[in-house]
Amino acid sequence: MGIAIGSGTSKGVITKDGELLAYHLLPSGANYRVAAQRLREELLARAGLIPEDIASTVVTGYGAGNVPFSGQEVADLRCCARGISTIFPSVRTVIDVGEQSSQVIRLSEQGQVTGFVVSEKCAAGSGRFLHIIANVLRIDLKDIGPLSLQSKNPVTFTTGCAVFGESEAVSRVAEGFSKEDILAGVHKALADKISTLIDRV
Repeated sequence: MGIAIGSGTSKGVITKDGELLAYHLLPSGANYRVAAQRLREELLARAGLIPEDIASTVVTGYGAGNVPFSGQEVADLRCCARGISTIFPSVRTVIDVGEQSSQVIRLSEQGQVTGFVVSEKCAAGSGRFLHIIANVLRIDLKDIGPLSLQSKNPVTFTTGCAVFGESEAVSRVAEGFSKEDILAGVHKALADKISTLIDRV
């Protein structure tokens, strides 16, 4: 069993001999212990197993230290590298946009981490910025990608700060810009932030 307790979303899988038996994800919420417990129960139910059937558990992520059941804790960088190199063995650069930060990871041919850079603690360089803008625009998070692809004239955001970015988005709405154009501009701003990380790794 693999459990990743992220600051925004918790993910889990159960595998056997390389075969995926179950997977699930859910919001981490304010209590990582509860999220981990709910995630394990759901995974076991989906796989038709009981806790005693699980030979080993690996936990990772921002909230890994709060997992209430035993498991080997592994750094998220190592887990990310292992997962990517297993599924996509030719990949050498990984961009991971998380809830609180983004990171760029370089991998060797053997799937080992050869370098990485993590964004500064600023929501503008992370998935949190997308949550903020989705709230401003009153749309579901899952809709922001498809909507932004419908943009005809993306808005240019003049700030790299999430707080000012939120204010700027509110102003653009008041000025009559479409949600699609605002979202495309937000994605461009986020991509620009992440591109500076790629240059540094």
